[in-house]
Amino acid sequence: MVKSKITCRLYKLKKVTSLDDVKKNILIRRYSDPLKVSLRDKKIAGTLSEEEKNFYFTWGDVSEQNEIRLEESIVDKQEESVAYFFATANIEYTKRKKKDSNGNFLPKAERVNNAPIMTYFFCMNNSFHLIICSSNDIHVGRVKKLVGKDYIDKLDEGYEMPPDLFNWLFFKYTQNEGILDSRINLMNISGFIGNTGDEHNIFRGTSDQTSELIITKAFISNGETLRTITARLRNEDIDIVFTIDDMSNTQIFVNQSTKLKLLEAENNNIFIIIYLYSYLIPKLKSLYNNASKQFLDKEKKQFSEKIGLEVIESIINHNSLSFKEVSALFKRPSILMKIENK
Repeated sequence: MVKSKITCRLYKLKKVTSLDDVKKNILIRRYSDPLKVSLRDKKIAGTLSEEEKNFYFTWGDVSEQNEIRLEESIVDKQEESVAYFFATANIEYTKRKKKDSNGNFLPKAERVNNAPIMTYFFCMNNSFHLIICSSNDIHVGRVKKLVGKDYIDKLDEGYEMPPDLFNWLFFKYTQNEGILDSRINLMNISGFIGNTGDEHNIFRGTSDQTSELIITKAFISNGETLRTITARLRNEDIDIVFTIDDMSNTQIFVNQSTKLKLLEAENNNIFIIIYLYSYLIPKLKSLYNNASKQFLDKEKKQFSEKIGLEVIESIINHNSLSFKEVSALFKRPSILMKIENK
């Protein structure tokens, strides 16, 4: 069955200085996950062989090292290439049914599931990264055990999104027709997740055009920050629809995404994943960093006021409110006090 979406979790690697280090030190690893049993079953479980009472996480097929050439480096504007390879993590895990009708453990072959998880290893600006392609948090944790916790860094600051970057993208889409620079266009924003007040209060919005959602404009005009967006980006190399969060974890809508760079040998999905992480995400950060001072100092407030008025107008029209009903709002003491203090 062809997947319509690929979920990508990004991790920074440590204790490696080359992709060869990854192959020599990480891809030789094997992890055993013991069969979990109740206290009453411990005795009978003790009679099982090591092979029968453990589930194993191992590495399967490993590709040759390859590279994608980028016409423009994010750092120094020079042409560069990104080296990468991919490998399959084979994950064994238990089925729900472990025992037969007599209370005996089934042979392992009858109580084991197998999940092949695609992983990618790549180098960007002398930093080494791992992408685990799975939407299952438990499987992601299992792959991390196979890689080894000593090789996975706690935080990847290089791919951490600045707080207002997604709000800036919404601003560019609605106020600048989505033109981010001469090479890259934001074609659409079709969903968001954001926190209001604190991390436990989460708002979500989805639409064919999120910019038309009143909740989105209300959310931003109220001074809140988007934490995740779903967007369509296009340049001369790629046309991609994806969801991204503030730590650069993504979900790629592969049926709606395609590479436009016909000379690349890799298949569509591989190119899209590597290109997204090696070029597009760093490019978005670079564009925002260059524009952030003007946005934060001036444009953000003006934009917030503008869409705030649009929210008010929409509410008035939707509820058929009269001028008398709206003007009564400004007679309230709390509102008057805020106006006088401005």
